[in-house]
Amino acid sequence: MTCSRLPPVLLGALLALAAAEPTQYFREEFGDGDAWTQRWVESKHKPDYGRFVLSAGKFYGDAEKDKGIQTSQDARFYALSSRFEPFSNRDKTLVVQFTVKHEQNIDCGGGYIKLFPASLNQEDMHGDSEYNIMFGPDICGPGTKKVHVILNYKGKNVLINKDIRCKVMGWLEMGGFLPPVG
Repeated sequence: MTCSRLPPVLLGALLALAAAEPTQYFREEFGDGDAWTQRWVESKHKPDYGRFVLSAGKFYGDAEKDKGIQTSQDARFYALSSRFEPFSNRDKTLVVQFTVKHEQNIDCGGGYIKLFPASLNQEDMHGDSEYNIMFGPDICGPGTKKVHVILNYKGKNVLINKDIRCKVMGWLEMGGFLPPVG
């Protein structure tokens, strides 16, 4: 039996790469038809919340691969959540990211993503439900195009005091957030 050795630099690089492999705590691509409705819960807190539908929308590259959930009614609030295993990111960088495709001009609206504590009652989720992180675009007229970032710290919601402008690239908007580590 022969045993070959890797050069120490290459071995060190491979070990560093293995140690840097990110953990995905949650990922949703909506690629399995209507099965998403088994993973996502629509809140029943208000009877007039809007409904989500699975669609590639008006503009797409591949009608199947580009499917996602779409709001189906204008001027409505929407409340949808999906559960995943609790985790801790203490001393680790956490990246929260999502993509929004706007197919019409937005006069006034927001598209926020929230990370809730595991104790969330999904069927009763509403605007005042406790959350750990909230961020996303807030657009209202030509003057307001910013990204809200709010962290829950010791039971209080703290808005960051930095003005982050929305970066709307045509009809595709990507959001990413790296909260502080520690």
